[in-house]
Amino acid sequence: MHCKGARKLGGAGTSCQLAPAARKIKQEGARPPPNQALCRNAMSKYASRAMSDRNKTSEVIMYGEKAQPSQQRAEIIEMGPDGKPKVTEGGFMDRAFEEKPQPAQPAPAAQAAPAAAKPAPQSPPKPKNPASAKAQSKAIATNAVGSLVDEMKQKAASNGGMLSMHDLDSMQSSFDRKAQEMQAQIEASLDEYADARDKVKWDKERVDPFYRLIVKPFAHLFAESPGRKTVTRRMLPGYFMAIRMLLGPDNVAAYDERCRNIVARLRSESDSEFFDWDSFYTERDALTVRLDAQMIIASHFSDFDKRADWFITLVNSNLAGLPDSATEAEAKWSLAEQGCRRMLDAMLSDLRKVLSSDKGRERLIKRHGAEIVDNANTALKRLLMG
Repeated sequence: MHCKGARKLGGAGTSCQLAPAARKIKQEGARPPPNQALCRNAMSKYASRAMSDRNKTSEVIMYGEKAQPSQQRAEIIEMGPDGKPKVTEGGFMDRAFEEKPQPAQPAPAAQAAPAAAKPAPQSPPKPKNPASAKAQSKAIATNAVGSLVDEMKQKAASNGGMLSMHDLDSMQSSFDRKAQEMQAQIEASLDEYADARDKVKWDKERVDPFYRLIVKPFAHLFAESPGRKTVTRRMLPGYFMAIRMLLGPDNVAAYDERCRNIVARLRSESDSEFFDWDSFYTERDALTVRLDAQMIIASHFSDFDKRADWFITLVNSNLAGLPDSATEAEAKWSLAEQGCRRMLDAMLSDLRKVLSSDKGRERLIKRHGAEIVDNANTALKRLLMG
């Protein structure tokens, strides 16, 4: 570097004597003052130490109330008059954020309660044991009272929970209609109760499973009103006597043993406390027993008129006694030819069905012989001719 003043005084080759001093001033001007550098260094070291202490404190695990960390204050670092850093405490650093209270919202307008739904009509409860007078009466009473109460509740709900005399008067026609419905239910329940009682009595009397089996095909005829074309349970004592004579004691004993074995097997396979006799009536082995018995019985009616007269006389001579509740028609009833034909036709219905096919006829011929099968066919045709 050359000084312009030197070129003027001493020429172009003369060096400027002030250049070193200028460089020194420039370098000293760029360096910060000593007190400012000391302050920066102290602040840096203190901040580093504070952060380290805080991290160590946060690693302590506490429970309960001590688990909440203490609130921290801000630290203010300023330079003192002696040139050293001075630390003072400021405000809290961990102050929870306070939410501003929200203005109260207006309460929503109250909505009108929905109208009470109309309950679905309920079918009258069925008693578990239809032969129980207590169960039948309870079912009728429950249905009657429940129906009236439900209607009154609906009416009260539509009137704000109140019923007036006018409301009850307006419901009178509905009550009258329900009374007619209840009368029909009572009549049906009484009929069902009577049938169930008869069935229980019948079940107790016919303890022999084989006799149950051969009576089942025409048992539905017992539900008809007594008449010349119908049969009643009063015929059963004489009927069983005729069956024992027609089949013979050996066949009856064999059929009875087979049926008892079937019942014992079905009972062992069932988890129910009560035995389901319908499962016995439809069991394949039981159907075979009944078909064999029907074949022998039908073969004895080849001379139909003669055998029918014998059968009717035997039954009417051994009619069962009358219950105290028997009607006049029941007391006058006796087995007539029309009723005997209907009973025999129903009793031999399984046999007629099997004999209607060539395969079934061949199977029965192998089991009983051609003569017995021909005699049974003759009796079935005579039943149809009338």
